Amino acid sequence: MYQPFFFGATPQSSISSSQDFNFRAIIPTVEVADEDAPSSIGGERTPSMSDSEDSSHRVYTPSRSTATPRYRESQSVGVIESLRALNFQETPPSPSHRSRSWRSDARGESTGLSPGRSTSTYAGLFNATPEPTPESSRTRLISHRDETVDDLANDLGNSHLQNGEPHTDSDQTSESNDEESDSDDSSLYNVRSERLPRARIYNTGLQNILRDVKNQLSALHADMGRYPLSRDTSSDLFQVREKVRVLNEQESPEARTVGFIGNSGVGKSRLINSLLDQEGLARSSGDGAACTSVVTEFRHTDARRPNRYTIEIDYMDQQEVKELLEELVQSFRMYYTDLYREVTSIEEQEKIRDRSSRAWSTLNSLFKDQPDLTHEFLSNQADGALPRILEQLGEWATLSCTRRPGGSALQHTIVPDDAQACRSHLDMLTMDPHDATEIAVWPFIKLIKVYLRSPVLRTGLILTDLPGFRDLNFARIRATERYLRHSCDEVFVVTTISRCISDQSIEEIKRRCTNGQPLRIVCTRSEEVNASETARDCRDLTARINQLQNRVKYVNKRLRNSRRTQRQGEILQLMQDKEDAELDLDRFLIESRNQRVSAQLLQNHGDGVRVFCISNELYSKHRQSGMRHADTYIELSGIRELRRYCQLVPAEAQFRFVAAFIEHRVPAVVRSVKQWTLAGSDNVTVERANALRQTMLDVESVFRERLILRTSEARKFPRRLEDRFREDIVSLTNEGCSRWKSSALQASTIWAGWHHSTYAAFCRNYGTHSTRAARGYHCWNDELLKGMQTDLEERWVSIEEWVYMQKAALGEIVRNTFQESSAQIENILHLAPLALGNLIDNMSDWESCVVAAVNQSLDNLIQGLNRVGEDTLHGHDSSYIAGLMRPVYNQCNSESGTGSDSRRKMQMRTHLARSGIFRNLVNISEESRRSVVEESCRDLRQKLEEEVGHICNDLHSIVAEEGEVTEARRFPEVASMLQRKAQTAQETLERAQRIVNELKNAPE
Repeated sequence: MYQPFFFGATPQSSISSSQDFNFRAIIPTVEVADEDAPSSIGGERTPSMSDSEDSSHRVYTPSRSTATPRYRESQSVGVIESLRALNFQETPPSPSHRSRSWRSDARGESTGLSPGRSTSTYAGLFNATPEPTPESSRTRLISHRDETVDDLANDLGNSHLQNGEPHTDSDQTSESNDEESDSDDSSLYNVRSERLPRARIYNTGLQNILRDVKNQLSALHADMGRYPLSRDTSSDLFQVREKVRVLNEQESPEARTVGFIGNSGVGKSRLINSLLDQEGLARSSGDGAACTSVVTEFRHTDARRPNRYTIEIDYMDQQEVKELLEELVQSFRMYYTDLYREVTSIEEQEKIRDRSSRAWSTLNSLFKDQPDLTHEFLSNQADGALPRILEQLGEWATLSCTRRPGGSALQHTIVPDDAQACRSHLDMLTMDPHDATEIAVWPFIKLIKVYLRSPVLRTGLILTDLPGFRDLNFARIRATERYLRHSCDEVFVVTTISRCISDQSIEEIKRRCTNGQPLRIVCTRSEEVNASETARDCRDLTARINQLQNRVKYVNKRLRNSRRTQRQGEILQLMQDKEDAELDLDRFLIESRNQRVSAQLLQNHGDGVRVFCISNELYSKHRQSGMRHADTYIELSGIRELRRYCQLVPAEAQFRFVAAFIEHRVPAVVRSVKQWTLAGSDNVTVERANALRQTMLDVESVFRERLILRTSEARKFPRRLEDRFREDIVSLTNEGCSRWKSSALQASTIWAGWHHSTYAAFCRNYGTHSTRAARGYHCWNDELLKGMQTDLEERWVSIEEWVYMQKAALGEIVRNTFQESSAQIENILHLAPLALGNLIDNMSDWESCVVAAVNQSLDNLIQGLNRVGEDTLHGHDSSYIAGLMRPVYNQCNSESGTGSDSRRKMQMRTHLARSGIFRNLVNISEESRRSVVEESCRDLRQKLEEEVGHICNDLHSIVAEEGEVTEARRFPEVASMLQRKAQTAQETLERAQRIVNELKNAPE
């Protein structure tokens, strides 16, 4: 059994690039090849536009908007085929017919290496890492039954047909059938037959050669394991075999996260289900279920999570729970105080009432088993009531945490048996319970990660379901915004097509993203379009709409007449004509509106935004349909187009990783195998052996001194970085804090001059609001930081640039070390030309591996420092200043009645003057910054030690210890076998490197 490798088994690393300093999310520039597998229903293929055009020249580029392209449909299908299609749900196809895969591609594969001329399907992606076999028996975290991996076809019944063939038990051992089990339902549509977009990583030739390379590594590791010497931990062969094993099991660190965010009811969760080609996995609120606020990631399974489904839950810690309860109580009480009566804006009153209602709903979900939880208890305005309420809620929260899955632990893992169990667990985690005696789990959940076998996620793509900000309290807003800014490579705002032009959430989400973060708009329900209304609203389309409507009416009239006369042959043809006419009308209406909406959104939000118009309804309906036009309706739904675009997000990072793997990492390890076989083959004299040992020791010493010892520049780097921060940032704190406080007090004085209702409105919105009286939008938190920004912003950028220069300097040290070591070895090449020649050849590949390790670690560091800088020097809701200002906003919001305006303003001024807010801000920033530096430098140190260890193993293989015989000479049959294997692997690598090189140089 195999698990996807493709260097796309879902990795844990988030969004770091191993090559480029520009660590911002990758914006795909690779064009999308419209090469989807056409339908093959009823034995006859449904032609698409690409049937009549050269696919190598027809390219779709979603650079501005993405209205769905037209597809021509076959107008003549035989009567027998029509009957077969109409009867498909009742009568299974014959064996000969079943041999044709549904909607399979009938076109021949190109052998060219242009990124788009030979694009793989999901089914063609390489599976290389052996799928870890779950232990035969283990205690589940939910039940105490033995671990079993059920056939996914049995999840929803035994009638599932895969690729048109009945499933058998023997399929479990088949790689292809294991990948078929990526899908969990019995729909006729198979996403694995879809073509991936035009990108270098998805080239079929590259995927095939990657399979060959990995098979060579697997065979090499297995062949070594046949000999007892390879299991002796003190032997050199054991070390070589470990290198091969680690390389063979390596997963790509390159994942990319696409976040889908939108208000409740817009079809966001259903969209994720459509993209995953899964029914009902992400719970939709469309069935009337309560909308929850939990960020949910969908990732591919990996070596640590080998089961078909794994759910990991991160709960809030004690401080986060405390803040959440404070926000809920504050939101609830606001409606029951004089503050509500002081609000004059009807819109503001509705917001307060809505927040109060949602706060009560959440608290009631958490503590419904507590009879003392009443409106009267929460709205008590007596002196000292609020602290008592919060204390009581805290006690109830502590008790409820012991009753949730995992108890009081902050992390918990669930391994569902099958698809239905996975859905049930997700419902339990994200919805209010149906049983009145049970309490909700979701309010205290911070993040849910769902690992599943899905062909769509095998590429390193992570899909995230994010709640809309309108549905959240401030604590949840902060957490969601932090995820949006720190974790999402691209952000998709999901809205309904009927309201997208006026949807204010688009601008709000755009404002909450970081500068330069790619923003996309997805308009759902594109199928909800009325012909008569469109004809009235769009005069330029009226004539064409009337023509298409008249055609439908004409065919319907003829069909009624034929049914009266019972002319069966004519009825069948007219039924097809009716389907064709309705399709043409639907397509025209949908595509014309998609184009109008896309153009308007681009005008409103700028050319940098991309628009996708989709229909979950069309996709869901027709993926289970056996009708003639099912594939055309699926394309019309826009889901395939959006899925292709999403696959572009991780594509370039994955290609860079695979290219480095093929060009440097694998060659280095293969030559290490060869190095072991060459040890002792030069028959050196005792004197020469002594000279070799000394030189190898000298070279090893140089590598250790330059790269891993405490005196090396790499080890000195963290201290030098600490000194830079202390000199440039921390040193300004003492004198800067008083200056920054004065600037903040000056800003607050300006606000204090505003009308009391305006001031209160800004407090209710935690300082970020827009009113006409305040002359538009203001972010108080940002205005408080003006003095600090003036002093530190350029200094922070300067430090980031300094780190970038250090990356270049460390890279130069690595290159010089290898150059000097290679020259030193070349000086004694005559002593052992075979062994030393191979070692010198391998130096360039090890050098590339070490440079890549340095670049990756320091790119991660720069990215982390940039995030800390953003959160330190800006006032967005997830920033450090927003957290420090939250208590005073809550205090201001608790004020009402006579004199409340002056009390609010006094509390604000007191908080800014006496709370030490800027010193606390610097401390929080320093703590976060040190954590980022420690993690990145620890990663760099571990990588360098590992790489230098590999090099030293090769150095040790050159010559045996004095008085000993090399292992290769003691076991000549092992050496002979490994030489042959290494040579075969080298030949495969040369072919792979040619393909990579051609793809790099191919015109896009």
